[in-house]
Amino acid sequence: MKRLFILYISVALLLLGLAACSSNAEIDEDNLDAAYASSEDELGEEKGIYIDEENNTVKVYATVNGKYLSEPTRHGLNWVEGNYGDEAVFKSYANPLSFYEALETIGGEPATAKGEDSDDGFEETEEGKVIQGDPVNVTISWEGAEKEYDVNEVMVDSTGREIAYRYGGNYDNAKENMTGCFMCFDSCPVGVISNSAQPVGTFDDGEAEFHGNPDILPEDGEPVVVTYSFDK
Repeated sequence: MKRLFILYISVALLLLGLAACSSNAEIDEDNLDAAYASSEDELGEEKGIYIDEENNTVKVYATVNGKYLSEPTRHGLNWVEGNYGDEAVFKSYANPLSFYEALETIGGEPATAKGEDSDDGFEETEEGKVIQGDPVNVTISWEGAEKEYDVNEVMVDSTGREIAYRYGGNYDNAKENMTGCFMCFDSCPVGVISNSAQPVGTFDDGEAEFHGNPDILPEDGEPVVVTYSFDK
């Protein structure tokens, strides 16, 4: 009887764990522009993305996740309602499919196009598979910041390599897996953009650790604006 009771408890705990790792969030693909703010001043949790057509940039509202200013993670910015919404340096309040569409709007060409047959979006190198797609410029700013910071000033790669983001795309994988990944610290088949300077599996294999720079970034919960552009 005691063993049976312990078995019941173990199964219950497993089910609870699986439930915690899943997401009930749904994305209305017919209304992706609902996430778009009409001006930068409107950016916030309700309208998390602004397409600045005049300057050909995409701006994303996010908040700092203070846990990952010291602990390592492979996630740079994630949607709070995604499966890994609480495991990134920055938390976004808009979904990654809207982000994908916004980057296309300003002329970005992803490695994997939505709804079209294509290769897997990666190049095989001596170190492993690295993400392709248009290079993406990423900067971060916040109220009271001394300047607009390049992503390499506010993120730390333990190997010393500079982050080199590319527009991988991965629309279908992002939709199917619901991880919520906007940008990843190593090459990723799910994140909308990811780091071509580190091959797939770098973090999971223990080859590198990544986190936010606590000497520069504001404290936990503080809002930031992450800006994306292409050299076109």
